[in-house]
Amino acid sequence: MNRSSITMSFIRHLSKPSKLLLLFLAATVLDGCSKEPEKTGYVARVNETYLTTEELNSLIDSSTVSTFYRNEIIRNWIDKEVLFQEAIKEGVPDEQQFNNLIAKSKKELAASLLLENYFRDKNINTVQAELVNYYNKHADEFTLTRNSYLLNIIHFRNEDRAAEFRALLLDSDWKRAQNVFFNDSTIISFQTRVFIPEQDIYSEKILRIVKRLHPLEISIVISEREGYYSVVQVLEKYPAGSIPVFDVIKNSVEKRLVALKRKEMIESYIKNLYSNYEIEVKN
Repeated sequence: MNRSSITMSFIRHLSKPSKLLLLFLAATVLDGCSKEPEKTGYVARVNETYLTTEELNSLIDSSTVSTFYRNEIIRNWIDKEVLFQEAIKEGVPDEQQFNNLIAKSKKELAASLLLENYFRDKNINTVQAELVNYYNKHADEFTLTRNSYLLNIIHFRNEDRAAEFRALLLDSDWKRAQNVFFNDSTIISFQTRVFIPEQDIYSEKILRIVKRLHPLEISIVISEREGYYSVVQVLEKYPAGSIPVFDVIKNSVEKRLVALKRKEMIESYIKNLYSNYEIEVKN
């Protein structure tokens, strides 16, 4: 006699309540076996859609960002997912307007990828002479609309090391202090001679101190939050309405010129493509 026959024979000899209890337990076990194992390794979910730890790490640098910023990223993901799932529930993807937008987006995305492929092996180079020439001809275009600053700035994880860096900086200069602290594990990041518009200084505390400093002055150790200590040196201040010298905004000049060259290359590329297509414009 096989196992199935033995089992059925055993069940037939049980009382009715015992049979019901046994069948219930069997159904529970089978139901538990049929369910997928509980998903782990995620930081948030909306119904059956999950934000995994790996996905979150691809959005932020978890080793440097604050808990507040991390929570904002998670909340933003939840907001978008809730809206998306509600849109599906309300039948938005079935609406003609939605499909029209999808069709338009597909065209624009395909065109963008085509241009990306076109530029993949093309380097847009500039030389100092043409950058200076462009700056001289278009200097007015670089007139500042906001107060801006030329800064040296460094961020530490350790307050004592930040204080040591500042003490060395007071007795020497930025380059020497930076060389002494080269490869220091407590440094989060640093920038040398960075030109920053006022609105791009993300920390209100740093901005308040920068506004009070005179050129070449060095800040105190600025404690923005636990595990994040900054030292700032103001090199120069540029009020709104002024035009910074070329050396200060060289990167901006180069970006502007490269963008112009890229635009001209795109226009030339499209013009050459015209010959491959039947194009008609009716008045």
